[in-house]
Amino acid sequence: MRAGETLPAPGRATARTWSIGDINPLLFIIIGLYIVLALASDRFLAVTNQMNITRQVSVYLIIALGQTFVISSRGIDLSVGSTLGLCAAVVATQISDGLNVWLAIGLGIALGSLIGVGNGLIITKLQISPLIATLGTLVALRGATHLYYTHLYAHEVVSRLPRDIVYLGQGFVGPVPVPAIIAAAMCVLAWYLFHYTRFGSYTTSIGSNEAACALAGVHVDRQKILIYAFQGACCGLAAAILVGRLNGASPDVGTGYELHIIAAVVLGGTALFGGIGTMWGTVLGILTIGVIENGMVLIGADFHLQRVLIGILLIVAVAYQGWRRRRQGTAERT
Repeated sequence: MRAGETLPAPGRATARTWSIGDINPLLFIIIGLYIVLALASDRFLAVTNQMNITRQVSVYLIIALGQTFVISSRGIDLSVGSTLGLCAAVVATQISDGLNVWLAIGLGIALGSLIGVGNGLIITKLQISPLIATLGTLVALRGATHLYYTHLYAHEVVSRLPRDIVYLGQGFVGPVPVPAIIAAAMCVLAWYLFHYTRFGSYTTSIGSNEAACALAGVHVDRQKILIYAFQGACCGLAAAILVGRLNGASPDVGTGYELHIIAAVVLGGTALFGGIGTMWGTVLGILTIGVIENGMVLIGADFHLQRVLIGILLIVAVAYQGWRRRRQGTAERT
Protein backbone atom coordinates (compact mmCIF):
# COMPACT_ATOMS: atom_id res chain seq x y z
CA MET A 1 0.00 0.00 0.00
CA ARG A 2 1.45 3.35 -1.06
CA ALA A 3 0.77 6.83 0.30
CA GLY A 4 -2.29 8.34 -1.34
CA GLU A 5 -3.96 4.99 -2.02
CA THR A 6 -7.35 4.27 -0.53
CA LEU A 7 -7.85 1.40 1.86
CA PRO A 8 -9.48 -1.72 0.40
CA ALA A 9 -13.18 -2.10 1.13
CA PRO A 10 -13.94 -4.99 3.51
CA GLY A 11 -15.29 -8.06 1.77
CA ARG A 12 -14.36 -6.89 -1.72
CA ALA A 13 -11.85 -8.94 -3.67
CA THR A 14 -10.40 -8.64 -7.14
CA ALA A 15 -11.66 -11.33 -9.51
CA ARG A 16 -8.98 -13.56 -10.98
CA THR A 17 -8.55 -17.02 -12.40
CA TRP A 18 -7.97 -19.82 -9.89
CA SER A 19 -4.84 -21.92 -10.31
CA ILE A 20 -3.29 -24.95 -8.65
CA GLY A 21 -0.77 -22.59 -7.06
CA ASP A 22 -3.56 -21.18 -4.89
CA ILE A 23 -3.68 -24.43 -2.90
CA ASN A 24 -1.76 -24.11 0.36
CA PRO A 25 1.21 -26.53 0.11
CA LEU A 26 0.59 -27.58 3.72
CA LEU A 27 -2.45 -29.50 2.50
CA PHE A 28 -0.19 -31.82 0.53
CA ILE A 29 2.18 -32.13 3.49
CA ILE A 30 -0.70 -33.13 5.78
CA ILE A 31 -1.89 -35.73 3.27
CA GLY A 32 1.66 -37.11 3.11
CA LEU A 33 1.89 -37.22 6.91
CA TYR A 34 -1.39 -39.10 7.11
CA ILE A 35 -0.16 -41.71 4.62
CA VAL A 36 3.19 -42.20 6.39
CA LEU A 37 1.74 -42.31 9.91
CA ALA A 38 -1.10 -44.62 8.89
CA LEU A 39 1.52 -47.08 7.62
CA ALA A 40 3.69 -46.62 10.72
CA SER A 41 0.91 -47.11 13.29
CA ASP A 42 -2.37 -48.96 12.98
CA ARG A 43 -3.82 -46.73 15.73
CA PHE A 44 -3.29 -43.44 13.90
CA LEU A 45 -6.42 -43.50 11.72
CA ALA A 46 -8.68 -44.72 14.53
CA VAL A 47 -11.64 -42.40 15.05
CA THR A 48 -10.79 -41.99 18.72
CA ASN A 49 -7.26 -40.88 17.84
CA GLN A 50 -8.49 -38.43 15.19
CA MET A 51 -10.91 -36.89 17.70
CA ASN A 52 -8.05 -36.74 20.18
CA ILE A 53 -5.99 -34.73 17.66
CA THR A 54 -8.80 -32.21 17.18
CA ARG A 55 -9.17 -31.81 20.95
CA GLN A 56 -5.43 -31.34 21.44
CA VAL A 57 -5.02 -28.73 18.71
CA SER A 58 -8.12 -26.71 19.67
CA VAL A 59 -6.39 -24.65 22.37
CA TYR A 60 -3.45 -23.90 20.06
CA LEU A 61 -5.78 -22.99 17.21
CA ILE A 62 -7.86 -20.48 19.17
CA ILE A 63 -4.71 -18.62 20.25
CA ALA A 64 -3.20 -18.89 16.75
CA LEU A 65 -6.24 -17.13 15.25
CA GLY A 66 -5.44 -14.07 17.35
CA GLN A 67 -1.75 -14.36 16.51
CA THR A 68 -2.64 -14.30 12.81
CA PHE A 69 -4.09 -10.81 13.27
CA VAL A 70 -1.04 -9.72 15.27
CA ILE A 71 1.54 -10.97 12.77
CA SER A 72 -0.49 -9.66 9.80
CA SER A 73 -0.17 -6.19 11.34
CA ARG A 74 3.63 -6.63 11.44
CA GLY A 75 3.62 -7.37 15.15
CA ILE A 76 4.28 -10.43 17.26
CA ASP A 77 3.12 -11.63 20.67
CA LEU A 78 5.57 -13.83 22.52
CA SER A 79 3.54 -13.58 25.73
CA VAL A 80 0.63 -15.82 24.64
CA GLY A 81 1.80 -18.81 26.70
CA SER A 82 2.24 -16.73 29.84
CA THR A 83 -1.10 -14.98 29.25
CA LEU A 84 -2.71 -18.40 28.92
CA GLY A 85 -1.07 -19.52 32.17
CA LEU A 86 -2.23 -16.53 34.22
CA CYS A 87 -5.77 -16.67 32.81
CA ALA A 88 -5.91 -20.41 33.53
CA ALA A 89 -4.78 -19.76 37.10
CA VAL A 90 -7.52 -17.19 37.67
CA VAL A 91 -10.25 -19.31 36.05
CA ALA A 92 -9.30 -22.49 37.94
CA THR A 93 -8.85 -20.90 41.34
CA GLN A 94 -12.01 -18.82 41.13
CA ILE A 95 -14.09 -21.84 40.16
CA SER A 96 -12.46 -23.84 42.94
CA ASP A 97 -13.43 -21.09 45.39
CA GLY A 98 -17.08 -21.31 44.33
CA LEU A 99 -17.49 -18.68 41.60
CA ASN A 100 -20.01 -19.54 38.90
CA VAL A 101 -18.25 -21.36 36.03
CA TRP A 102 -19.48 -19.00 33.30
CA LEU A 103 -18.57 -15.92 35.34
CA ALA A 104 -15.09 -17.36 35.86
CA ILE A 105 -14.74 -18.00 32.12
CA GLY A 106 -15.83 -14.43 31.41
CA LEU A 107 -13.31 -13.21 33.99
CA GLY A 108 -10.56 -15.15 32.24
CA ILE A 109 -11.46 -13.69 28.83
CA ALA A 110 -11.64 -10.18 30.32
CA LEU A 111 -8.23 -10.64 31.98
CA GLY A 112 -6.73 -11.85 28.71
CA SER A 113 -8.16 -8.82 26.89
CA LEU A 114 -6.76 -6.51 29.55
CA ILE A 115 -3.31 -8.06 29.19
CA GLY A 116 -3.59 -7.60 25.42
CA VAL A 117 -4.50 -3.94 25.89
CA GLY A 118 -1.44 -3.59 28.12
CA ASN A 119 0.78 -5.10 25.41
CA GLY A 120 -0.75 -2.75 22.84
CA LEU A 121 -0.22 0.31 25.03
CA ILE A 122 3.41 -0.61 25.71
CA ILE A 123 4.06 -1.03 22.00
CA THR A 124 2.22 2.10 20.80
CA LYS A 125 2.72 4.61 23.61
CA LEU A 126 6.21 3.66 24.73
CA GLN A 127 7.32 2.98 21.14
CA ILE A 128 8.87 -0.37 22.03
CA SER A 129 9.17 -3.06 19.37
CA PRO A 130 6.57 -5.85 19.71
CA LEU A 131 9.33 -8.44 20.02
CA ILE A 132 10.93 -6.78 23.06
CA ALA A 133 7.65 -5.63 24.62
CA THR A 134 6.02 -9.06 24.56
CA LEU A 135 9.26 -10.79 25.57
CA GLY A 136 9.13 -8.62 28.68
CA THR A 137 5.50 -9.44 29.40
CA LEU A 138 6.21 -13.14 28.77
CA VAL A 139 8.63 -13.13 31.70
CA ALA A 140 6.56 -10.77 33.88
CA LEU A 141 3.31 -12.69 33.45
CA ARG A 142 4.94 -16.03 34.20
CA GLY A 143 6.35 -14.56 37.38
CA ALA A 144 2.95 -13.08 38.23
CA THR A 145 1.37 -16.52 37.77
CA HIS A 146 3.76 -18.11 40.27
CA LEU A 147 3.18 -15.24 42.72
CA TYR A 148 -0.58 -15.65 42.33
CA TYR A 149 -0.43 -19.32 43.30
CA THR A 150 2.06 -19.03 46.14
CA HIS A 151 0.99 -15.75 47.79
CA LEU A 152 -2.65 -15.15 46.88
CA TYR A 153 -3.98 -18.68 46.58
CA ALA A 154 -1.42 -20.52 48.73
CA HIS A 155 -1.56 -23.64 46.52
CA GLU A 156 0.49 -24.50 43.44
CA VAL A 157 -1.96 -26.97 41.91
CA VAL A 158 -5.74 -26.75 41.49
CA SER A 159 -7.68 -29.91 40.65
CA ARG A 160 -11.06 -31.68 40.87
CA LEU A 161 -13.14 -28.91 39.37
CA PRO A 162 -16.92 -28.92 38.75
CA ARG A 163 -18.48 -30.91 35.94
CA ASP A 164 -19.39 -27.88 33.77
CA ILE A 165 -15.81 -26.69 33.27
CA VAL A 166 -14.57 -30.27 32.76
CA TYR A 167 -17.21 -30.77 30.06
CA LEU A 168 -15.86 -27.69 28.28
CA GLY A 169 -12.48 -29.38 27.89
CA GLN A 170 -13.34 -33.09 27.86
CA GLY A 171 -16.96 -33.33 26.71
CA PHE A 172 -18.40 -34.50 23.39
CA VAL A 173 -21.35 -33.55 21.23
CA GLY A 174 -21.94 -36.85 19.50
CA PRO A 175 -18.47 -38.01 18.40
CA VAL A 176 -17.05 -34.47 18.21
CA PRO A 177 -15.09 -32.99 21.15
CA VAL A 178 -16.55 -29.78 22.60
CA PRO A 179 -13.16 -27.94 22.31
CA ALA A 180 -13.16 -28.69 18.56
CA ILE A 181 -16.64 -27.19 18.19
CA ILE A 182 -15.60 -24.03 20.04
CA ALA A 183 -12.42 -23.77 17.95
CA ALA A 184 -14.44 -24.18 14.72
CA ALA A 185 -16.81 -21.40 15.81
CA MET A 186 -13.82 -19.16 16.56
CA CYS A 187 -12.39 -19.94 13.11
CA VAL A 188 -15.61 -18.73 11.47
CA LEU A 189 -15.61 -15.58 13.61
CA ALA A 190 -11.93 -14.83 12.92
CA TRP A 191 -12.34 -15.48 9.19
CA TYR A 192 -15.32 -13.11 9.03
CA LEU A 193 -13.51 -10.39 10.99
CA PHE A 194 -10.39 -10.77 8.85
CA HIS A 195 -12.10 -10.65 5.44
CA TYR A 196 -15.34 -8.72 5.90
CA THR A 197 -14.77 -5.98 8.48
CA ARG A 198 -12.70 -2.83 8.80
CA PHE A 199 -10.92 -4.50 11.71
CA GLY A 200 -9.48 -7.06 9.31
CA SER A 201 -8.77 -4.73 6.41
CA TYR A 202 -7.05 -2.21 8.71
CA THR A 203 -4.95 -5.02 10.19
CA THR A 204 -3.38 -6.07 6.89
CA SER A 205 -3.14 -2.48 5.67
CA ILE A 206 -1.12 -1.49 8.75
CA GLY A 207 1.12 -4.50 8.18
CA SER A 208 1.66 -3.42 4.56
CA ASN A 209 2.30 0.28 5.14
CA GLU A 210 1.63 1.84 8.54
CA ALA A 211 2.50 5.38 7.44
CA ALA A 212 0.09 5.26 4.50
CA CYS A 213 -2.68 4.01 6.80
CA ALA A 214 -2.14 6.98 9.11
CA LEU A 215 -2.32 9.34 6.11
CA ALA A 216 -5.56 7.64 5.03
CA GLY A 217 -7.13 8.47 8.41
CA VAL A 218 -6.74 5.15 10.24
CA HIS A 219 -6.15 5.49 13.99
CA VAL A 220 -3.17 3.15 13.87
CA ASP A 221 -2.41 3.04 17.61
CA ARG A 222 -6.02 2.26 18.51
CA GLN A 223 -6.16 -0.48 15.88
CA LYS A 224 -2.99 -2.09 17.23
CA ILE A 225 -4.36 -2.04 20.78
CA LEU A 226 -7.57 -3.70 19.56
CA ILE A 227 -5.56 -6.37 17.75
CA TYR A 228 -3.60 -7.25 20.90
CA ALA A 229 -6.81 -7.15 22.96
CA PHE A 230 -8.36 -9.70 20.58
CA GLN A 231 -5.26 -11.85 20.93
CA GLY A 232 -5.57 -11.67 24.72
CA ALA A 233 -9.27 -12.60 24.60
CA CYS A 234 -8.38 -15.67 22.53
CA CYS A 235 -5.85 -16.65 25.20
CA GLY A 236 -8.49 -16.23 27.92
CA LEU A 237 -10.98 -18.46 26.11
CA ALA A 238 -8.30 -21.06 25.37
CA ALA A 239 -7.30 -21.00 29.05
CA ALA A 240 -10.84 -21.95 30.13
CA ILE A 241 -10.87 -24.88 27.70
CA LEU A 242 -7.44 -26.03 28.85
CA VAL A 243 -8.48 -25.87 32.52
CA GLY A 244 -11.41 -28.11 31.67
CA ARG A 245 -9.25 -30.51 29.70
CA LEU A 246 -6.71 -30.79 32.53
CA ASN A 247 -9.40 -30.66 35.23
CA GLY A 248 -7.16 -28.15 37.00
CA ALA A 249 -4.22 -25.80 36.55
CA SER A 250 -0.66 -25.22 37.73
CA PRO A 251 1.94 -22.41 37.43
CA ASP A 252 3.60 -23.99 34.36
CA VAL A 253 0.45 -24.21 32.21
CA GLY A 254 1.10 -22.69 28.78
CA THR A 255 4.90 -22.79 28.98
CA GLY A 256 6.38 -22.97 25.47
CA TYR A 257 3.05 -22.47 23.70
CA GLU A 258 4.37 -19.40 21.90
CA LEU A 259 6.70 -21.60 19.84
CA HIS A 260 3.83 -23.75 18.58
CA ILE A 261 1.57 -20.78 17.90
CA ILE A 262 4.05 -18.64 15.97
CA ALA A 263 5.44 -21.63 14.07
CA ALA A 264 1.95 -22.69 12.97
CA VAL A 265 0.88 -19.19 11.88
CA VAL A 266 4.04 -18.57 9.85
CA LEU A 267 4.04 -22.13 8.50
CA GLY A 268 0.48 -21.58 7.30
CA GLY A 269 1.51 -18.64 5.12
CA THR A 270 0.96 -15.52 7.22
CA ALA A 271 3.87 -13.22 6.42
CA LEU A 272 6.21 -12.54 9.34
CA PHE A 273 6.93 -9.15 7.79
CA GLY A 274 3.22 -8.22 7.88
CA GLY A 275 0.55 -7.36 5.34
CA ILE A 276 -0.41 -10.93 4.42
CA GLY A 277 -2.51 -13.26 6.55
CA THR A 278 -4.47 -16.46 6.05
CA MET A 279 -6.86 -18.01 8.54
CA TRP A 280 -7.12 -21.20 6.48
CA GLY A 281 -3.34 -21.44 6.47
CA THR A 282 -3.27 -21.04 10.25
CA VAL A 283 -5.71 -23.95 10.60
CA LEU A 284 -3.49 -26.09 8.37
CA GLY A 285 -0.36 -25.00 10.26
CA ILE A 286 -1.84 -25.99 13.62
CA LEU A 287 -3.09 -29.28 12.18
CA THR A 288 0.34 -30.04 10.73
CA ILE A 289 2.03 -29.60 14.10
CA GLY A 290 -0.74 -31.52 15.87
CA VAL A 291 -0.48 -34.47 13.48
CA ILE A 292 3.31 -34.55 13.80
CA GLU A 293 3.17 -34.54 17.60
CA ASN A 294 0.43 -37.16 17.77
CA GLY A 295 2.13 -39.41 15.24
CA MET A 296 5.50 -39.22 16.98
CA VAL A 297 3.90 -40.21 20.28
CA LEU A 298 2.26 -43.21 18.64
CA ILE A 299 5.51 -44.43 17.10
CA GLY A 300 7.42 -43.82 20.35
CA ALA A 301 9.69 -41.01 19.15
CA ASP A 302 11.59 -38.91 21.69
CA PHE A 303 9.66 -35.87 22.98
CA HIS A 304 12.60 -33.52 22.39
CA LEU A 305 12.73 -34.58 18.74
CA GLN A 306 9.27 -33.01 18.34
CA ARG A 307 10.67 -29.63 19.38
CA VAL A 308 13.61 -30.05 17.00
CA LEU A 309 11.22 -30.67 14.09
CA ILE A 310 8.96 -27.74 15.00
CA GLY A 311 11.97 -25.43 15.21
CA ILE A 312 13.19 -26.61 11.81
CA LEU A 313 9.70 -26.11 10.34
CA LEU A 314 9.66 -22.53 11.60
CA ILE A 315 13.07 -21.77 10.05
CA VAL A 316 12.05 -23.37 6.75
CA ALA A 317 8.76 -21.44 6.68
CA VAL A 318 10.45 -18.07 7.29
CA ALA A 319 13.16 -18.85 4.74
CA TYR A 320 10.50 -19.81 2.17
CA GLN A 321 8.59 -16.58 2.81
CA GLY A 322 11.76 -14.55 2.35
CA TRP A 323 12.55 -16.36 -0.89
CA ARG A 324 9.04 -15.74 -2.25
CA ARG A 325 9.22 -12.07 -1.28
CA ARG A 326 12.56 -11.62 -3.07
CA ARG A 327 11.25 -13.49 -6.10
CA GLN A 328 8.11 -11.32 -6.26
CA GLY A 329 10.22 -8.19 -5.92
CA THR A 330 12.43 -9.32 -8.80
CA ALA A 331 9.37 -10.10 -10.94
CA GLU A 332 7.89 -6.64 -10.29
CA ARG A 333 11.11 -4.92 -11.36
CA THR A 334 11.35 -6.83 -14.65
